[in-house]
Amino acid sequence: MNQIRERFDEAAGEAPPSRLSADAVYERAFQRRRRRVAGWTAAAAAVATTAVVAAATLAPRAKQAADPPTPTPTPAQTADGWPAGTHDGAIVSIAAADAEHLYAKVNACGARCTVNLVGSDDGGRTWTVRSEDIAGDVSAPAPGVLAQTVEQQNTDPAGPQLLHIPMVSRDGGRSWRVVETAAGTVPKVPAGGWIVCAPPTRPADLCTMLAVDPVTARATLLANPPDIDVHDTVAVPAAAGLWVSGWERGGEHRPAVSVSRDGGGTWATYVFGRGEADFPAPEMYVYPVVDSVDGVTGYTVITQPDPADTTGVGPTSAATAGVRTLVYRTGDAGRTWQRVHPGQTLPRASYQQGDAYVAAGGTHVVLTRMDPPQQWYASTDGGQTYRPAKQSGLGTALLHTAGERVLAAGPGAYYAFDADALYRSSDGLLWTRTVIKVTP
Repeated sequence: MNQIRERFDEAAGEAPPSRLSADAVYERAFQRRRRRVAGWTAAAAAVATTAVVAAATLAPRAKQAADPPTPTPTPAQTADGWPAGTHDGAIVSIAAADAEHLYAKVNACGARCTVNLVGSDDGGRTWTVRSEDIAGDVSAPAPGVLAQTVEQQNTDPAGPQLLHIPMVSRDGGRSWRVVETAAGTVPKVPAGGWIVCAPPTRPADLCTMLAVDPVTARATLLANPPDIDVHDTVAVPAAAGLWVSGWERGGEHRPAVSVSRDGGGTWATYVFGRGEADFPAPEMYVYPVVDSVDGVTGYTVITQPDPADTTGVGPTSAATAGVRTLVYRTGDAGRTWQRVHPGQTLPRASYQQGDAYVAAGGTHVVLTRMDPPQQWYASTDGGQTYRPAKQSGLGTALLHTAGERVLAAGPGAYYAFDADALYRSSDGLLWTRTVIKVTP
């Protein structure tokens, strides 16, 4: 048993108590680390301040034979192993920050298959190649900016190390610049920038927040992070502010959400369950699933596993005894949250970030079946009731980018994809299928 796994065996028995087995704790945290590394687009070196941020290099996988196997990404897979087709033109991932500027990684198969980054500046009508044979996970964290993290093997006396090298592009993916780390702190995120979690060195690492400046290509520790144990950043449009999820610091370690509308200078924090006599007992490994598109209206889904379930997967029906899926709604940018969903009608017991989004008019849409044909439920009454949603024109075998099956780039700009097509929507409910055709 390796040292990382030993830490998880210890963590499973420490306070606050978890009803998950050590196996489930390990698997969930390992998945979290992979999602964070895949979505991390800044600061691959150590940041030295009063608290030292761990270096970005990860321990070599070959020396951790007991770890869960990590498949090597190929042009036929997304970074986390989901099949994306092997034919020429198959879509591997997508990115968008607004309604006009869209990006996709697509297979280019001739004598061999590589992956090209293509882009559109007219809402998906025409596409051109921006970068050939691209390997990194591409995202659009702010309008006019692309980011990617490139993995490279480095030689070290102790053995090869996997380095995660962040890069940024300000010309639509045609050229890239390595993001460097800077010592010290910044009071808030610079204009046009965003926040990321420093790269974890262990699956259980909490999020140390860094502010990225795309103009200088530097990432610096945020001076005033929220007063919670941050689990991860929430993928909301840049205009919606900064949203993070995590747990209450100290106390009973309840799920919490923090929101900043001034670039991280100040934060509004809400801890769920305080004063609620029927709130589930504190669960260290229950993550709040948070979503907003306008930065004002948002939803959080919190699931308590069945006490009899030690797998962490949960049953398939929310009506099963012991399972509770709680939904909260905010209408004031996260300052206050109200519990909704009194009927407990969502038919799935375990949700992760990326399984829900907020459509037009504040409609909350939740993925209730992951395997194809995928199914969705929606609430049009502020979370009071959820019913099966007809996603007109949307495919039923969607792939995902860093866990997100539907990208909400902003009000009026929703995107999804499968191996063969991109799906666009102005309201998140009615979809148009588009085949990406690249102009030579």
